[in-house]
Amino acid sequence: MRIDEALGEHRVVLQKFNEVLIVPLPDPVSDGFFKDLNTRLLAFLRLDNVRGIVLDLSSVEVMDHHDFEQINRVWQTTHLMGTPLVLAGLKPGVAAAWSLLNVKDHWATGALSVERAMEILAGNQAR
Repeated sequence: MRIDEALGEHRVVLQKFNEVLIVPLPDPVSDGFFKDLNTRLLAFLRLDNVRGIVLDLSSVEVMDHHDFEQINRVWQTTHLMGTPLVLAGLKPGVAAAWSLLNVKDHWATGALSVERAMEILAGNQAR
């Protein structure tokens, strides 16, 4: 266990830019991080209106099936609050691992970069 997890510090960062909330994920991710992220997202979405949320996965080198389930829980939270979520910057190795693990990803919207995720969310607003 890392020292920041032992202290209950998970460094959840929420950056609002052009009505989109960008959330960089740390490497490695942890259950505590996802729990704090869900709590902070709910509080933020209750108080502020955003066009969408981008989970920036570009710094994450390794994720397993359990981590993907945690991301799905984040998606469920944002979906129930009426806010679309895009996964950005997924590394090829992580995508390949998820594919080999046969994770259920029908709900996920992916983008190669945060910039592309912002474009996808801008397109959602036009509809």
